[in-house]
Amino acid sequence: MKKKILSLLSALLITTFLTSPVSAGPAIKLFGGANNVDWSLGSLVAGGALIVGNTDVKVILEASGVPVVTCTNQGSNSAPGQNPPNISATGAQTLLDRTKNGKSPFDVEASPPETLPGLQGGCPNNTWTAHIDFVFWDQATITVTNLAGDTIFLVQNYTCTTTRNPDTVSCTAN
Repeated sequence: MKKKILSLLSALLITTFLTSPVSAGPAIKLFGGANNVDWSLGSLVAGGALIVGNTDVKVILEASGVPVVTCTNQGSNSAPGQNPPNISATGAQTLLDRTKNGKSPFDVEASPPETLPGLQGGCPNNTWTAHIDFVFWDQATITVTNLAGDTIFLVQNYTCTTTRNPDTVSCTAN
């Protein structure tokens, strides 16, 4: 009876040691916390650092906001776009190099398209070109995955406020 219990405990112990490191995955987090990300315009740029240990990762920034559009017709006449819909933008950065203690800086930019089809940009028709002049970003998400993109380590959502004159953006973690 003692041999059966000892065998069972040994098997359980071996199974625990074999599965724990695999299921735990790397502990990836934003250095300094979710609100320790610097935001800037140009498109929408998020800069910060991740604690990644020895794991190579991809940082993905997805953002959405309301564009300011200028419509231009074939005669080069321009007019503001009327009620353009929210647009989305995505950017990604691969982090392979790490500094001391597994800290990796990132600086990822989500760039919207430069133009939209005329009607989509709020122009009178599709013979007009809708040029995006500025975006009032209102939401952003930072996602950290493995290089293949099939394992998600971190997802952090943000609510953003964008102003014009001066052009600024600030995002707060949800």
